[in-house]
Amino acid sequence: MAIMKNFETLRTLNNKFIYKSYEIVESDEAIALHFLYELYEGEKVTPFYHRIELKKDEKLSTDFSMDTAVFHIGLAEAISYYKIAAPKVFYIECGYLTQQQKEWFKKLYFNGLGEFIYLNKINVTQDDLVEFITADEPKFAKIKRDTQERAIIPIGGGKDSLVSYELLKDVFPDSLLFSMNPIVASKEILDKHPKSAIELKRELDLEKILDFNKRGYLNGHIPFSSIVGFISIWLGLLYKSRYIVLSNESSANEENIVYNGQKINHQYSKSIEFENDFRWYVKNFVTEDVEYFSFLRPLDEIHIAKLFSEHAREHFFTFRSCNVGSKRNEWCGKCPKCLFTYIMLCNYIDDATLQKIFGKDMLDDEALRELFDGLSQSEAVKPFECVGTYDEVNYALTQKCKSYAKEQLPKLLQNYEPKEFVYNLEVDFEGENNLPAKFQEVLREQVAKLHF
Repeated sequence: MAIMKNFETLRTLNNKFIYKSYEIVESDEAIALHFLYELYEGEKVTPFYHRIELKKDEKLSTDFSMDTAVFHIGLAEAISYYKIAAPKVFYIECGYLTQQQKEWFKKLYFNGLGEFIYLNKINVTQDDLVEFITADEPKFAKIKRDTQERAIIPIGGGKDSLVSYELLKDVFPDSLLFSMNPIVASKEILDKHPKSAIELKRELDLEKILDFNKRGYLNGHIPFSSIVGFISIWLGLLYKSRYIVLSNESSANEENIVYNGQKINHQYSKSIEFENDFRWYVKNFVTEDVEYFSFLRPLDEIHIAKLFSEHAREHFFTFRSCNVGSKRNEWCGKCPKCLFTYIMLCNYIDDATLQKIFGKDMLDDEALRELFDGLSQSEAVKPFECVGTYDEVNYALTQKCKSYAKEQLPKLLQNYEPKEFVYNLEVDFEGENNLPAKFQEVLREQVAKLHF
């Protein structure tokens, strides 16, 4: 096993990373985006080739200059290769950024790599992590596009995006469904609506990344939703669709831990802070004609679980939120995401159905004790997964405990002390969210029907 290299040591050995070029290759059948990056390892240079491919259909139109959007996709995608050694200097040879833009990407890289910084025990500030040095040309202009009142909904295969889809499908019947390298659960939704499906293929230069990992270079979580964000803006322009409808809830705003004064949030690029930053950046530097927001932002995980149980019954046995098992189209039953999802749904889907979905009663599995404590105890480190808040977990567990006689409690609840606190189930639509009026109207109507 390779010895993990030290961050400071890597900074002396690998003194620069380069975003060399992007290329738009268009044929009658598809549009391919090719990106080239280089990492300097002393005198040795390793090129990384990154590729995105989108099949054309009759709804798509390429009658505009897409360079601004594609260049930014390349900047977002670069983080997968940059993090290998996280050099101080990041050269951009294929485009120009203002100082304001550089500061924006510095914030994205620093906070988006927060978990990576924490787990690799890196001591670095936002100012010191990376310095962007750009070419003088080209300077990119904002893209103007006559977009329509149509929504593109990214479908990940989990419960959240399915709730968005189910609540919006009748109001926006011409919605488009977008999935990148779809898992089986996502593919099933796309296949049911082939005329509305956007399926995108994304190829990392994976063998080279793995080779660096074997040699002890750095690895860790990236702000993947920021990549989805820039790609979705490009799709909005291609499909002349004004709305990019994400499915991130209020719980994504909570950090996992504070490290060296930095809030480390596994879900940073799903947070309202990133959403606001991203909307500002796109409006000022990419386009004013595509709008990015999260439809579920006013809600918490409890509301979403209830909505899922009532509106998505046809998806009970096909949805997948487990990152470990999703490629095999299964719930692994051993990870924080599986346990958290089970807890969220346990009050709204009957036990027999829920156990059939997950393959067991997850609350009766003593092997999950450490994960259970991490999800329910605020003094523990919250698992680095897309999971909700301690209050959401404890509200759900407390409600579930009430459904058992004491002698019937499953193993994980036998030593659990219910939390008798007031949990506010009222949705604050006046709080921080970016929902356009018509979308807020739909969500208000559905929330008004909820009975807990």
